[in-house]
Amino acid sequence: MNRLLARTFLILVLISAYFLSGCSEPQADEKEEEVIYKVPVETITLKQQDIKNTYKTTAVLEAKSESKVTNKVTGMIKSVLVEEGMLVKQGQILAEIDDESYQLEFERASIDLESATAEYNRSKPNKGKQLISAKDLEKLEFLVKSRHNQQKITAIKVRDSKVRAPISGVIASRSVKAGNMTSSADSEMFHIVALNTLQGVVYLPEAQMNAVHLGQKASLNFPANGDKSISAEISLISPIIDTKSGTFKVTLQVDNNTGMLKPGMFAKVALTLDEHKNVAVVPLKALLITDSETSLFVIEDNKAKKIVVETGYEEGGLVEILTPLATNTQIVIVGQQSLKKDSLVTVINKSEHTSQEIAD
Repeated sequence: MNRLLARTFLILVLISAYFLSGCSEPQADEKEEEVIYKVPVETITLKQQDIKNTYKTTAVLEAKSESKVTNKVTGMIKSVLVEEGMLVKQGQILAEIDDESYQLEFERASIDLESATAEYNRSKPNKGKQLISAKDLEKLEFLVKSRHNQQKITAIKVRDSKVRAPISGVIASRSVKAGNMTSSADSEMFHIVALNTLQGVVYLPEAQMNAVHLGQKASLNFPANGDKSISAEISLISPIIDTKSGTFKVTLQVDNNTGMLKPGMFAKVALTLDEHKNVAVVPLKALLITDSETSLFVIEDNKAKKIVVETGYEEGGLVEILTPLATNTQIVIVGQQSLKKDSLVTVINKSEHTSQEIAD
């Protein structure tokens, strides 16, 4: 029994010694190094270049000159000499109306004029002798003038039986056929549009009234032509402001000597109002815009610095910066949403491109 107690006591002593030795061993001092997070950003060097103040709007092309050709006399249409899409010159015959009756009227009027003229000549004083009274002679003189005017009227009807083009252009539509009767005078027969010069009408805000002038250039892009740019210029400026819309009318003249453009085509208009030369510009995406301020981040000593800026003209994804900045300032263009004041940064993929390339 005593031996059993002694053995139990020995085991307890050994276990206690084991645990005491374990607690007394020195622990490894593994102090983790502090990790400093740096925000990855992409930057661009501030550039100097020209930038324009451009007003953008839309317009629909229309013919500067067009004419609806109507018949001035009635009758059967003997022939139609042109078709839609054909080019015609001013004065060219487009169609012929049967003129037989008008020719007869002209011949009758000519005979009446000859008769009245002969009688008047016979009745004029001869060698101082008055053959008829002055009153009767005056009536004969008026008759001659009346018959002469009647002859002119019939001659005009003969002339108008040939329908001619009042302007040069393209036949946009034809409303008659040979062999048909004209319904009445002044019925539309053809529609001619002049394509060499087209125009587009735009409406500008009242604030731009003093920024436009005659001859000012504009650029037109046509989606139907693959956004090909065409030059235009201001030909007319309305002096009246529309009180309902607060705009004024501006007419752009577009040369179309190549004939590529057509009336009714939709155009995107860019009108250059002003230009600033050699100014600081940054991509629009570099700006942080809120209701109270516009700012951007620059990099100084690997830290982000927020600068509140004033902006000017905007063009093609670029914005003019009016706030003075050093020429070689590094502007953050990617990652600025994650930055705070004095945030440490890591510049990655540092761009060597121009501001315009970044904007694009």
